[in-house]
Amino acid sequence: MPQLKSKTPVIRSLHEVGRYAIGVQWNDGHDSILPLENLRRACPCDVCKGNVEGKLPDASQRLHQFSRLGERGVFIAWGDGHETLYVAGHLRQLCRCAYCVAEPERPITGG
Repeated sequence: MPQLKSKTPVIRSLHEVGRYAIGVQWNDGHDSILPLENLRRACPCDVCKGNVEGKLPDASQRLHQFSRLGERGVFIAWGDGHETLYVAGHLRQLCRCAYCVAEPERPITGG
């Protein structure tokens, strides 16, 4: 059964997936795995403006700390000292799973 993006995304849980991604479980039953490199490149701060290009140093893609801020936000402190605050709606838009990119016939896993 395809899962639809919630109009108002709510984070149920947040966890590290290996060394290279963050997993988000949403209240609507959807799960997202967000690679750290993608999160850093999409950083919405005033300096990055959601468009970090070029080669990223390893420290720029390494988590120093991350935490859920209630049901609608995530704070990330990067290994290079940069900090990012994501609201749930923006985080959900970054999901690139088959359902979210409108290719449900091509899921990565059998679910």
